[in-house]
Amino acid sequence: MARFSLSGPPKSESAVFALLRAALALVGTTFVLLALLYSGYLNYTDLEAPAVEVGGQEFRVDTTGRELTYGRSRLTRDGKIWRLELAGSPEAIGDARGRLTARLFEQLDERVQARFDARYGAWLEGWTATMLTRWEYRDADRNLLEAIRRELAGMAAAMPEAQTGRASAYHRLFLYQNFDSLASRLDDVIVEGSAFAFSRRRTGTSEPGNLIIGRSLWFDLGTGSDEIDRIVTVVRPDGRYPFVSVGWAGLIGVVTGINARGIFVALDPARTDDPLEDGAPLPIVLRRVLEEADTLEQAVEILRGAPLRTAGIVLVADGMQRKSLVVELAPRKREDRRVVRGEDESPVWTTDHMLRESFESDLQNDWVRRYSSSGYRYDRLGELLAKADVDAPEDALAVLRNRRGIGDAALGLGNPNAQENLALVQAVVVDATAMVLWVGEGPSALGRFQAFDLPRLLGRGERQAAAPPDDLPPDPLLFGEEYRDWLEAIEAMAHARRLLGRGLPERALASAQIALALAPDVGELHRILGDIERELGHADQAIHHYRRYLELVPGRRREQVRVEGMIAELGG
Repeated sequence: MARFSLSGPPKSESAVFALLRAALALVGTTFVLLALLYSGYLNYTDLEAPAVEVGGQEFRVDTTGRELTYGRSRLTRDGKIWRLELAGSPEAIGDARGRLTARLFEQLDERVQARFDARYGAWLEGWTATMLTRWEYRDADRNLLEAIRRELAGMAAAMPEAQTGRASAYHRLFLYQNFDSLASRLDDVIVEGSAFAFSRRRTGTSEPGNLIIGRSLWFDLGTGSDEIDRIVTVVRPDGRYPFVSVGWAGLIGVVTGINARGIFVALDPARTDDPLEDGAPLPIVLRRVLEEADTLEQAVEILRGAPLRTAGIVLVADGMQRKSLVVELAPRKREDRRVVRGEDESPVWTTDHMLRESFESDLQNDWVRRYSSSGYRYDRLGELLAKADVDAPEDALAVLRNRRGIGDAALGLGNPNAQENLALVQAVVVDATAMVLWVGEGPSALGRFQAFDLPRLLGRGERQAAAPPDDLPPDPLLFGEEYRDWLEAIEAMAHARRLLGRGLPERALASAQIALALAPDVGELHRILGDIERELGHADQAIHHYRRYLELVPGRRREQVRVEGMIAELGG
């Protein structure tokens, strides 16, 4: 007869089950606690938008599809440039900006995110960088003027495309105003700029001529960076000076702009040893300059007195006084860290490193000067501007388009040391005295420069009956065989990279050799050739190409360290 035990499992088995239950409970509790802590961290570091009310405006599209109207604001496509006109209260301006440019912002955001993913390839590294950024920028919007916060909130409410799972639209759009300081956190230099201004004496008189300005800006967002939509924005805020800025979707601050009083500003990113300070993004401070300043002196006073988050170099010009200067700004609010140079001089120019004595021992600034293209481009600008025949807008454009090096040395197309590196996202010429703005359509500075009559745009009306200013013609290079060869070389280089990634180094070498024959001075091409030859076991050839890469691609310190390591590994 079968017997059944009524006493349950042995005590040893009960103990094991109890331990398993306890372990599962502990794991579950730990998971819940971590989830709560993570959620709490996200909530604590998220930026809270002020409550704003924006009345819904009628959205209209004209029959051509090239002009969108929303309330008092509108967006027009003219050729390859977008013109955005905004008017009203801060909330209304933000709402209109969001409604009219949401699609353009989404396209740009995809490019930025792809660059971020390429920089932080590993999931954990990217997540860690995001969490550290959130911590560093917690409550950072409190340094904005309330009007700017309300405008940003209005734009965020109208632009759900900006929201991600980890950050609100308001939070991410605020970070877009800090593009220069966020870029400076990377090892590489991925944002570079230059600006210059000159006013020659008129022939036979002691009077200065018109104040002419040139400006360029470059982002390293990969191949096709110069294809970022170029937006000329006209802002007519209630109770403040109207101004025109040249930028991109999502940016409410100013990197290049001029107001109705002829005050011009241009921002070049810089790096110093100063830690992050509790201050406002520099593009927002430059916008304040345009909205409030009507003299060069007032503009400098605002810049030197503003609480800043990071460093920057600003070219400031006054078209009425026909004067210009450079303000070198570190975040520390000390007299020796916010200095002016170039007073009563012509020409003045700047790239991305400081020159004044107080920054001579600054390690970050010295690194930018020596290891990025900044030092070389600065010296070359000095050569070009020293020529006696540089005195007109066409001459400023010729400087922006210059593709040669110091002493007129040949550099090859696309060289980052050239003023025209074929990847500029912004190229601008201004006659600040005659109040005419020319903006390059692209690609880079090669295309036509559209003329914008500033008095007409800003409502001053002095030239309502006059003929509009002429555009500046495209560079002949744009239609030449040399440029087409360069474009084909870039495509062949991308093809070689894809083949190498698929484990086909022999096929990749064939495409890379085509690119090398078409454009032998493209730095990234030599990096790919080095990788291919290394994969094929050709150490000497790989070392040769790696060394050429180091010569041709300044400022990419993260990649340079890797390449230097590969050279050492190969015995070079």
